[in-house]
Amino acid sequence: MQNRCPSSSCVPDHSHSSRPSHKAWIVVSLIVVALAAVTVWRIQANQANSHVRKRQGPLVVATAAVTTASVPVELKATGEIASRHTVSVIPQVSGILAAVDFHEGQMVRKNQILFRIDAAPYRVALASARAAWVLDESIVKRDAQLVPHGYIAPEAYETAVATAEQAKAALHQAEINLSYTTIRAPIGGLTGSLSVRSGNLVSSSMTTPLVTINQMSPILVQFALPQGDLEAILHYRMRDPATAEVLRPGNDRVLGSGPLVFIDNTVNTLTGTILYKARLPNRPIRLWPGQYVRVQLILAVQKGMPVIPDQAVQVGQNGRFVYEIERGRAVIVPVVIRREAGGWAVLGSKLPVGTTVITEVPETLRNGMSVVPRQRATPATPAS
Repeated sequence: MQNRCPSSSCVPDHSHSSRPSHKAWIVVSLIVVALAAVTVWRIQANQANSHVRKRQGPLVVATAAVTTASVPVELKATGEIASRHTVSVIPQVSGILAAVDFHEGQMVRKNQILFRIDAAPYRVALASARAAWVLDESIVKRDAQLVPHGYIAPEAYETAVATAEQAKAALHQAEINLSYTTIRAPIGGLTGSLSVRSGNLVSSSMTTPLVTINQMSPILVQFALPQGDLEAILHYRMRDPATAEVLRPGNDRVLGSGPLVFIDNTVNTLTGTILYKARLPNRPIRLWPGQYVRVQLILAVQKGMPVIPDQAVQVGQNGRFVYEIERGRAVIVPVVIRREAGGWAVLGSKLPVGTTVITEVPETLRNGMSVVPRQRATPATPAS
């Protein structure tokens, strides 16, 4: 049988199969070279950073020492200032408002004259009532002498006496109405805006008061706390009275403080809170009714508590921790914080008193880095 394939054409052609292998080898070589370049670059960068750190020296940090101090047990809330006593001044008689004897917004004393209503009609009414009473009294005296002699019936005498008593009552009412034409301040306090000026007709049926007076000193702050805080408040209140401190929103300036004087007898079912009130001296007057403030209800003061500045406490994946300075290096130490008060953190974990911790943690700080205190760590004591 004859072979149709020439010898030259029957030899296998490997030129096409070797091309892919050659390209793959080139790609692998490029990858290896790139990885080696990246590795060399990283090593050089780390060495450069290491040289920079060595030239810069240890990281300078702010520090504080763990100390013991008296720390308040407190609850915080948003409160509203309210007047302890508010009076709406409404006239008791009708008439022309003759005079206003104060300026709106003025501080007035108790019994100070505020308004005068035209009293002429009431003086006339008083004179008429007095004349009627005098006449009826004279009739009673006359009949008292006639009754024993039978000149008048006893019933007529009793009628005369009753008429005299009515005249006397009318006289007293006329005196009261005349006194109502002079309107005095029922309490001392700060007056609000005037609703009526002199020359207008006023009456006892007015729905809008002539002026409103708010007692400014003492004054109240009212605030709400979750119902879950009631047990602690009652517990500490049995030992010492709770004190509320009022602070201006946005800063820690204390505007006033005073005892807790009121706990509402019902839980607000919509919010789950209970209303509280504290009385503040407000001298000098700095708090205004309707003003919103921050409230710190101090239940007790615990002495000898280990504390550190709250800014030293950091939060990580495993919980809270601080950087302790140990042999010139920053070491991460887990801590338990019982509570925070007044910029201080009360420690619940055993961190020895005198231990130096970093209070201002730089972003570049890492565990084990060399550090040096900015100044000698000194114990700081929170205000009690």
